[in-house]
Amino acid sequence: MLVNRAIVRFFEHKEVGYLFHLPGIHTLPLDHALAGSKIKVLTGRHEANVAFMADGFSRATGKAGVVLLTPGPGLGNVFTSCMEAHEDDVPLVFIVIEAERKGAKKGGLHAMEAPEAPFSGIAKAVLVVSEERDLVDRLEAAFRTALTPRRGPVLVFVPYRLLDKDVPYRDGTGDAQKERAAVFDAEPLEKALAGSERPIIVGGAALLDEGIGGQLDALCSESAIPFLTSTGGKGAVREDRGYAFGSVMARGSTKRMLQAADVVIAVGTRLREAETKKRGVKLGRLVHIDVDDRWLARNYRPELALTGDMRGVVESLRLLVRGRTFSWDLEGLKKAQNKEKAELEKERDGFRLVRLLRRHIPDETVTVWDPTLIYYWAELYFSAYHPRSFISAKGISPIFYAFPAAAGAKLGRPKAPCLCVTGDGSFTALAGELATVRAYGIPAVILVYNNGAFGLLEQYMAKRYGVEKTMDLKNPDFVRLAGAFGIKAKRVDGPDDLASIFSRDITWEEPYLIDFRYPPLRPPWD
Repeated sequence: MLVNRAIVRFFEHKEVGYLFHLPGIHTLPLDHALAGSKIKVLTGRHEANVAFMADGFSRATGKAGVVLLTPGPGLGNVFTSCMEAHEDDVPLVFIVIEAERKGAKKGGLHAMEAPEAPFSGIAKAVLVVSEERDLVDRLEAAFRTALTPRRGPVLVFVPYRLLDKDVPYRDGTGDAQKERAAVFDAEPLEKALAGSERPIIVGGAALLDEGIGGQLDALCSESAIPFLTSTGGKGAVREDRGYAFGSVMARGSTKRMLQAADVVIAVGTRLREAETKKRGVKLGRLVHIDVDDRWLARNYRPELALTGDMRGVVESLRLLVRGRTFSWDLEGLKKAQNKEKAELEKERDGFRLVRLLRRHIPDETVTVWDPTLIYYWAELYFSAYHPRSFISAKGISPIFYAFPAAAGAKLGRPKAPCLCVTGDGSFTALAGELATVRAYGIPAVILVYNNGAFGLLEQYMAKRYGVEKTMDLKNPDFVRLAGAFGIKAKRVDGPDDLASIFSRDITWEEPYLIDFRYPPLRPPWD
């Protein structure tokens, strides 16, 4: 079997449904092999966007996103995407068809002597196929490494010269041969919880895997334990449950709840500075449990630090507290929180917009967010009801993320409605992917928050330096732009019109763009 067909056969064995790609001269033999396969190849307009599509697909499904790359500029264009995946634990597999390395000294097309070198430190692993007989082992190692906690991106470099060579092919070992998770030793945790009357759980993205939500629901509801989340953990449990109190970054009653807790159990969260200390989150007596020790004790000094498989950890917690009902007044805490939200809805436009979106989209909608002023309110107050339904790039926080990621998320979860919330500054740079959405009929709804500026930066410039109008944007007519790609679009000028368009015009069965004109919001921390 030729190497190019062996790669495709391996993907089929791994049940890779989508491959994200922008072709080049070096990938043509593989493109030819893919043309006869069951794998759906999505061709985008820029490699960074293509990689973010794979990222969104991965976050929405929990599977590895697979990206096929050309050498040289194709590889270079995914640097940011790879960095984001590495810093936010997203399993991506980049297959790089590389030019002849020795050709670099002669000026060969796209040739580099060490193309993997720039990715040191921003990839979980870099693997090189030196000979054709190494192919399957390298591919198998790439998938295993990407999907093993702590998850992350893996690059596999396959020389172009090997694609038309014969290779003895065998299927990989498959998922059944994955390493089993070590048994979690609950004894230290039992000692830490002894005598506790008011424990509180802070959950993160590692709790989003299938089945863990049911365990969490039983644990918290049976024992009356309040549950808070990091942004990455939104949707681990339904945020309308009586024990669920939303973001750990919220103030008021949330802050008082943390102060009243006699132990905080942080599970599957990194407790990143940007989402905790920088937002004024104070944690007292802390038990920090994560998939490995990479983030333990970085921002807070835990009394107890443990690692383990999240299913085993949550089940151990449930067994340890079985039969106990802790002393929290969950009903009273909910009333206090709801009172605060009622006041926010009267006073703050950002809160009202977030609540409006939640009320007018289906419960199961997958939402994908860029870091806009609406998003900063959403990460605190937008209620997520399902795992992997609130997607944002929290690794390095790139602003050019949500639109392509939403396309990938919709492909991964075709039955769930998909809403992309992006900004005018972000979307303008990505608008070419409207062609991709149109070509593949991806029915995502794109909400462009159009305030005519890099809104948060404009506020900071005015507040810190007394300088105004330095962050203005000269935007195109987004409605006409979408129409040029054959995509329906409408301009709305306020919350009432926005509510009406969701009620009347959005079917969730076709791509649709909303040009939402609204002034810059005050951020929730202001």
